[in-house]
Formats: sequence, C-alpha cells, structure tokens
Amino acid sequence: AEWDAGDIRYNVLRWTASPFPPWGGYGPSFTNPRTGQILGADVMLELSFVKNDLFESKLYDAKSSSLASVGMGVDLYTEQENDAHHNSQSCNHFNCAAAQLMQLNNMMGAAYLKSSEGFSDEKISVLIKESLHYLALHEVGHTLGLMHNMKATNLHSPEDAHNKELTEKVGLYGSVMDYPAINLNNDREKQGNYFTTVPGPYDHWAIEFGYSTGLDNEIDEQKRLDKILARSLEPELMFGNDADDMRAPGKAIDPRVMIFDMSNDPIKFSEDRAKLVKEILLGLKDKYPTGGESYHELAVAYSVVTGQMYNLFATASRYVGGIYVERAMEGQEGATKPLTPVPLETQKRAMKFISDNLLSPNAFDEPKELYNYLQRQRRGFDFYRSSEDPKLYSRFALFYNNVFDHLLHQNVLRRMSDSELYGNEYSVFEMTSDLTKAVFDADKNGTINTYRQNLQIDYTKKLLAALSSNAYDDVAKSSILYNIKEIEKIAKSGGGSGSTKAHKMHLAYLIEKSLKSKN
Repeated sequence: AEWDAGDIRYNVLRWTASPFPPWGGYGPSFTNPRTGQILGADVMLELSFVKNDLFESKLYDAKSSSLASVGMGVDLYTEQENDAHHNSQSCNHFNCAAAQLMQLNNMMGAAYLKSSEGFSDEKISVLIKESLHYLALHEVGHTLGLMHNMKATNLHSPEDAHNKELTEKVGLYGSVMDYPAINLNNDREKQGNYFTTVPGPYDHWAIEFGYSTGLDNEIDEQKRLDKILARSLEPELMFGNDADDMRAPGKAIDPRVMIFDMSNDPIKFSEDRAKLVKEILLGLKDKYPTGGESYHELAVAYSVVTGQMYNLFATASRYVGGIYVERAMEGQEGATKPLTPVPLETQKRAMKFISDNLLSPNAFDEPKELYNYLQRQRRGFDFYRSSEDPKLYSRFALFYNNVFDHLLHQNVLRRMSDSELYGNEYSVFEMTSDLTKAVFDADKNGTINTYRQNLQIDYTKKLLAALSSNAYDDVAKSSILYNIKEIEKIAKSGGGSGSTKAHKMHLAYLIEKSLKSKN
C-alpha cells in the first residue's frame, strides 16, 4: 500500500501476528472528546485466532482456575478481575474475549466436522470463514460504540437457528455483540450457519439511533428519536450487557443474558449439545492423532469438547431461581411485568438436566478408553510442576463446583425466597432437597464410586460453610441444616465397600466436627 495504516484518514482491518497476543481480535477507536464523534478506528485480528494455539498448552491445566475457565468459556477475566467481578457484580468493560471464545468454538467445530461422514478441509474452511466474518462484525461493532449484548442469542428457536434462508437474511443472533456458542446441529444433514454472517436486528436499530441524520428542529428530532426508542420491546431487539449477564455464580438474575448459549430455549440447546458431545467423544480417539504425531492434539480436543459441558451446566443452572427482566417504560406499548420469576417447569427442567448429566454416578464414565491417551506433548520442562497425568477429578470438580457455587449462592437462595412473593414456585427447601437427592440418592445404599465420593464431600463442605456464614438468611440456613442432617443419616448408614464405608465415615466426621464447633 502507498498509504500508512496509522494515518488518521484511514480505518483499517489489520492482520497481526504478535508473539504474546493480548487478544485474538479487538477493535480500538478514538473519539473527539468534545462531541463523541469517532475520528479513527482499526480492527485487529491476530493470527493466533486462526491457528488455534493461543491457549492450547494451558487448556488442560485444571489447577489454573482462571485459564481453565477461559478454556471452557465462562469466566473470562484474570484471577484478580474475577475477585473484583464477583464482589462488585461488575466487569471490565474494556476487555473483550470474543476472539478467544471463537477460537474455542472453532476447535469444537473442527471436532464436530472430523467426527462427521465426508469430512474435508473445505468444510473446515467454511467454518473458519464464518467465524472470521462474525469476529470482524463484532469488532467493528465495538469501533462504532456498540456494547456487548449477551441476550442476543435468544433470537431464534432451536429449529430456526438452522434455517439458512432465515439466518443469512436477518442474522443468527439479534446482535453480533453476543458471545455465542457455535451453532451445531445434531442432525449433520441439516446443519445451518455456524456463526452469524450479517448484523442482527438490534445492530441495525442501535446504529439507526446513534448514526442516522438528525432533524434541525429540536422538538421534531426528539419525536424522531422517541419513535425509534419505542421499538425497544420488540423481541428481536432484546438487550443485556456484561453487567446483566450471569456468567459468574451469584451474579445478575436474568438467565437469558448468558454467554456461550444458543437459541430461545437454552435448556433444550444444552440437552442437545450434551448428546452431541457424548457422540463426538465416542469416536474421538479414532480421529486424533494422525499417523506419526503425539497425543497432544487428542488431549486438547478432549479438553475443548468436554469443556462444552461446563458451559451447558452453567447455562442450565442459571434458570434455577432466575428472574426474567424487562425494562419497559410505564405505559409503553407491549410492556409486561418488569420482573417475572422463571416458571417452575423450566426450573425443574434445568435441575433435571444437571442431575442426569453432571451429578449421576455415571456422569463421566464414558469414554474410559480415552483417559489412557490424554497425554500432552512434552516440551522441555513445561509440564513438571503438575506432573503428566491428566488429573481428571480436578477437572470434573470445576464442572460441578461452578454449579454448586451458583445454586447455593446466598444471592440465589435469598432471591428464591423473596420471589415467592411475586410468583416463584420453586422454594429454597424444595430446590436444596432436590439437589441433595441428586448428589446422594442414587447410591446411598450401595457402593459409591470415587467420582461421587469427591462430589459428595465437596457438596457437604459447601453446605457446612454456608451454615456458618453470616451472608445467608434464616430461611436458607434452615433448609441447609435440614439437608446436612439428611446427609448425616446417610453417612451413618452401613453397607458398601471398604472405600464406601471410609467415605461415609469421612462425611460423618466433617458434619460432626462442623456442628460441634458452632455450639
């Protein structure tokens, strides 16, 4: 080019290949401080986004909680930012992780395609092109001043999400500013767009408000803007940003404002995606690695594919105790109640999905034949601090502890009690009882496998910690104490293998020690 990309007269989309890229893509802009007018903007796309190697070496490090969470797409901050995020229920609005999430989406998409009949590089190329298209749209959206819209994936039904005639016209999401899960169809013959390739209805609406030509007459201009704003309750224009999303346990209240979900029925999406994950895992070893290579690619693929489950459990759990939020003005046409508790049936569906797929005795039994091959490639001394074994139970604990941390969070339990006054039908007592049954009932009179032993100990510890905390109200503590006593009965029952008896003894010890210390 005969011009400089740094010249203020040019707005560019720039490819970069940084040795330690801060993001996979970002869209910086600078404005006139007096008027807010954007003077210049550049979108950066890092090579690492396409190469899929930015986080690979750390995805499988279960002990690195923030990186493990990034790898699974839910907590997108550093450990320091997470602390502030959880405490203040705010977020770093200058941090966009869309490219990292798209990288993980692409890796999931690659595993999906490799497990399909008729796999080819051309199919991978379509996936990459759509993801690049989405990422460019997302980052250009930032340069124009658009905020994240984590509610936008609710645009279509699960069926319509794979109708290309529809999604290529109006978009796969209401806005390109969401953090979506990759759109995959369990019926591979009916696969639609993987990612949106056009701006959504919300984007057009927001840009119209911000950038359409104003009228000279102040009164007429206000009427024009009011007419645009009056559309805010149209379903395709729904909005919720980082401050509203429920990615962190206990944060926010509307489960529709969530990252890494898809469609207007995220629980069905979770159910379908869980089935797809299990199907892909069954054939994963046959697809990775190719001849003469190490098993590193297999270990990374396993991490990414199972990481989808982490996101599914997080998505479903947020519907328990959730409140649908609408922000209509009084008298606005189409307005409904500002606060509507999630229906009982929906909360129960979410709990059943979690119980069946995360808390059951055989939740992670398959495919066992993979576990012996989850070996990262040795690169000097990069693995010695944590040794080479895959630490499966540490990884599984990330899955269920994220769910426990949310369902047992003081904000959630208090909200469930409060919202009984305006429509919630799922009480704290019923929810915690259902949760305890899911954790203990399946094997309370038989042998308890090591996965369930870890699960039950961690769950009991969280109940005991909640009982001793001043953050919980008395209604929650009453239910918590009841469940602890129910667990104590199980712990003092006989039966099972020697390992099971030792486990029950451990449970009884923890409960007795904790309750005595409170007297």
